[in-house]
Amino acid sequence: MGKYSKPTGEVFIRNYDEGVMAWFGATVQTVSIPPAGVGAGRNAHICERSGYFVDIAGANPTKVPVIWNNPEQIYEQKIYPSYQISRDSVTAAMQRWHSVLQLEYVAGVSGTEEVIQVGSQMVSGFRQIEKKAQAIPYDISYTISAYARYEHEALPMLKHILRRFPPYSRIFVIDSLGDSRSYTVFSDSDVQDNSEYVDVADRLKSYSISIRVEGELDLADPVVLNTAIDFQTSIEKQ
Repeated sequence: MGKYSKPTGEVFIRNYDEGVMAWFGATVQTVSIPPAGVGAGRNAHICERSGYFVDIAGANPTKVPVIWNNPEQIYEQKIYPSYQISRDSVTAAMQRWHSVLQLEYVAGVSGTEEVIQVGSQMVSGFRQIEKKAQAIPYDISYTISAYARYEHEALPMLKHILRRFPPYSRIFVIDSLGDSRSYTVFSDSDVQDNSEYVDVADRLKSYSISIRVEGELDLADPVVLNTAIDFQTSIEKQ
């Protein structure tokens, strides 16, 4: 039997979105969210919200929602404190490309195994093989922002961001076959202060950083080819 590699799954943009959320520490929960804004008294209705949350000891409430900004906007429900993650760009990174001839895998197609006799020997192999071109490298950029009303809440939230995404880190991405892959992450920007002070009742403290994932996107479909199981030679005498 010939030596072949194991087929690999596919990854695309959504896989990286999920990988960033998972590495950030966000988990799906259902929690009680008190109303925000002017006029939210003690008798105001408290709603149940299901989504991604992280636990931040210095925030109030301590379960802070993580809102994905594609397509939901954080300003729709105006929840403080909260995190916002947005995907900014997906850019080809051809400096990491190896060439058109590189393959992700060459694997025998299950069910096509066969044992044949070649001369005086019995040889086993596949009648068909499957191969797939290498994924194209892409850099995927995200912005992670913390929103709160007060500095004493915003700073612990910022600390959580920087702990999860220091200048050099990684994320794990689950491909279409359920296998885990590791990708390098760089924090390319300074910490941005996006605070706003409209008035005392409507203040906003906000910090954000940008990260860049050195990823890859599978853009080619696997190809199935027939293998050679016999050959003929001819000799012509001059």
